[in-house]
Amino acid sequence: MAVAVRPVPAAGAEPSLPVGIRPATQRPGVALTAALLAALAYAAFAGGAAGYPSEARVQVVLAMIAAVTAAGWLWHGSLRIGASPAAWAAVALLSAFAAWSGLSLAWSVDPSATWTELNRAIAYTLVVALALASGSWSRRTVARVAAGYLVIALAVSLYALGGKIAPGLHVDGVFDLNQTRSFARLRAPLEYWNALALFCVMAVPIALRLAVDETRVTRLRLLALAALPALLATVGLTYSRGGVLSLLIAVGVTIVLAGSRLRTLMLLALGALASAPALAYGFTADDLTGALVPLGDRQTEGLIFGALLLGGTVLLVVAGRLVLAAETRIPADAARSRRVGLGLCVLLLLGVLVGAGAMALSERGFTGTISDQYEDFTNPRPADTLQPSRLLTANSGNRWLWWEEAAGAWWDHPIEGSGAGSFPVLHRQYRQNELNVLQPHSVPLEFLAETGLVGALLALSGLALLLVAALAGVRRLDPGRERGLAAALAGAGTAWLVHTLYDWDWDMPGVTLPALLFLGVLAARAPAPDPVRAAGPGARLALLAAITLTLCCVVLSAAFPSWAESKSADARAGVTRNATPARLTDAAARVEEAARLDPLSIDPPLTAAVIADRRNRPDEALGHLIEAVRRQPENSRAWVRLAEGEYRRGDLVNFRFAIRRARELDPNSYYVPLLLVQELLQSVPPGLSATATGTPLVSVAGDDAPAD
Repeated sequence: MAVAVRPVPAAGAEPSLPVGIRPATQRPGVALTAALLAALAYAAFAGGAAGYPSEARVQVVLAMIAAVTAAGWLWHGSLRIGASPAAWAAVALLSAFAAWSGLSLAWSVDPSATWTELNRAIAYTLVVALALASGSWSRRTVARVAAGYLVIALAVSLYALGGKIAPGLHVDGVFDLNQTRSFARLRAPLEYWNALALFCVMAVPIALRLAVDETRVTRLRLLALAALPALLATVGLTYSRGGVLSLLIAVGVTIVLAGSRLRTLMLLALGALASAPALAYGFTADDLTGALVPLGDRQTEGLIFGALLLGGTVLLVVAGRLVLAAETRIPADAARSRRVGLGLCVLLLLGVLVGAGAMALSERGFTGTISDQYEDFTNPRPADTLQPSRLLTANSGNRWLWWEEAAGAWWDHPIEGSGAGSFPVLHRQYRQNELNVLQPHSVPLEFLAETGLVGALLALSGLALLLVAALAGVRRLDPGRERGLAAALAGAGTAWLVHTLYDWDWDMPGVTLPALLFLGVLAARAPAPDPVRAAGPGARLALLAAITLTLCCVVLSAAFPSWAESKSADARAGVTRNATPARLTDAAARVEEAARLDPLSIDPPLTAAVIADRRNRPDEALGHLIEAVRRQPENSRAWVRLAEGEYRRGDLVNFRFAIRRARELDPNSYYVPLLLVQELLQSVPPGLSATATGTPLVSVAGDDAPAD
């Protein structure tokens, strides 16, 4: 029996097409890859797409891309989607997680946020499916995704560094580089320092693989090497310890999968040395590390920082050219590489032993130092959280408290959770201090608290299987260009998964979209015979109609909450101190539309209550406040606003009931006791109030409502 052997491409040659992929599929595959890269580029420069309207726009665009892709798959004769069983199981599990998130609307304590989480889970599932199609339709998808992402990440890095180098540069209505006016930590354009660090980290292994690949032209290798100082400097100036850890993981996984260990480490070390002078200056210059520093002071030191970074990059290119030239003079020697590797391992071991000895000889001793670091990790956030010195501390920045809150919420509802996206409301019930937070800063714990054991198993199993399929896809590739870049994408995806253990990346599409794209592309493989091809045109047309109708529902589901928020924001903007009656009427109409578009959110009725107060309609305002409580009876914010409304009306009976309920739902709030003190200082006997009927809350609160 003849066995087909896949030929190994010659050095510098293009990878051959996998069996089943026809040349005619290249153009649709390239277009799909470009569309996905454009979507994640927009997400990165739109604040990470972590909120309305940017996230809704990304979701709508992904649904449109999916509709066009489905049409091409059903009607283009050579387009087929191939993936391993593990990859298809991952898609199925992520789809089931999205369905479970939607089902949790039935018991969610924050149904509006659950709707948002449903849309997000659907979008992520679409990205994985589209990545599988992209990887199946083009032989160079891995290379295109890697190169495209490196360009995007470098643009993000330069934009972020612009906040240090040229903070005075801006173009009205286009961009403004004065991003460090409030905080010295870099965070723009993703608007969250840890997300910015992770976004740049995922590009580092790509740059390293391009630089280390001997089959590529020298100019391309030097350009990739020159990108390292900017990427590493951005990671450093975010002061993100999690970013540094994810960098080590990304590079480590890449080296294990692709080889070239010593050369990769050497180029990484050269890149780190090139960025070191600029980082040292950025960490120590007072005007670059302080908050609220005048623009003029930051501009001078920013130019010095930029000169150091540029000088380091130029020296790196010069050194890199020498290193690359030496490759032709010094032949590869496996024995020498093993000796050097062994020497590096010995040095690392000696470093660990020296560190352990220093801990043992310290004042607290070895175990005492570990105990002290553990206590520091579990203590609340220190005062220097915005300073570079935080890189040398073990403090978790309040994460331990938030993890305890998420664990407590899950323990109370272990199977079903409290509803997808509900942690902002749960946090108020379980928090131990006055800090407000939207996520527990751990994706697995967030899944457990919000969607219970069922949802967490679905989501985490889906992501784990996707990683398994991606790693298997890398191992199937022959050594060479494609294998090296595939290993870099796998390293980036693995770093993202590890980063989710201690941050809220799931709620940040700007970093989750590229990670899922990487893993999905790697999980794709040569397509098998497609049973859909055997169906007639009528059956395919019916399937396309069903897919299109479903995606239209996805578009509407993504658009309605964002549209409602936009109208609520417009209404709030119209409620100014000097607002005219006509303007208040227009604001009331806008917020009424918002309430219809998003019947789950409490923001429209709360805004409507403010407008009614301004229009001197107290009964109408009270009705809106009661509607907010009816929509989300477990949300302390609605009860606080109702208590405020009852206090202004002079109905102290219902005020006390509402404030008691608010305290039950948020026992550590600082604001609720202030209302109680105000009531004690200015209380009026209930019998003297013409509105003290107690009637409106009976239908809201049930049997526990106060009697008249």
